Amino acid sequence: MTDRLSRYQRLATHLAAFAALSGVCACEKHPGPMAQPLDLSYLPKHYDTLGASSQTLNYSPWYIHEWSIDGPEGSGVQGGGPNVMPVKADNKPSGGGAQTCCSDIPSAWQPDLTLTVRWLVDKKQDGKTPGYRYKAENVRIPKYRGNMGGLWAVFLPGDRVRIMMADGQKGGANDPGLRPENSDPYIAQGIADQEWNRLYRIGASKE
Repeated sequence: MTDRLSRYQRLATHLAAFAALSGVCACEKHPGPMAQPLDLSYLPKHYDTLGASSQTLNYSPWYIHEWSIDGPEGSGVQGGGPNVMPVKADNKPSGGGAQTCCSDIPSAWQPDLTLTVRWLVDKKQDGKTPGYRYKAENVRIPKYRGNMGGLWAVFLPGDRVRIMMADGQKGGANDPGLRPENSDPYIAQGIADQEWNRLYRIGASKE
């Protein structure tokens, strides 16, 4: 009787140990949910910005009443600049004197930054027509090194615009003293801003 009881006790002990081992193995094969890193990629990128004075140059035959820039929503990049008369009779650009403060631009050049540029242009210049609004999207700024001379909007014939950040590099891509070549990759084509023209009730047709 004692031997039989001892065998039952040993069997029960072995079964308990096996069950415990099986439980451990099951846990190892089927681990519980693990914490996942928080995905914040959907949030807009915000840049460390600095305040830069804004100036305008105009090589086009039209009066530019105002212009503005906007970066992606939430980026903190925004601003605008003063009005400018049409190109001079000797084909030298108008502008370059008056400046406004301030445009908020990344303190360090950002290769992935694109801007939307909007401007109000008077093509009739009859003193009656308020003008038409244009915009250029996905506008990039050439690589700059610091802020030596502010932000510049350069307007060119054919409703085109070029944005630069004067960094003191004479002869470089951000030198406002040089007229951009027609092949310049940073020149952006503008189109009639239908939304803003409707908003301001000034029509949406091109001249």
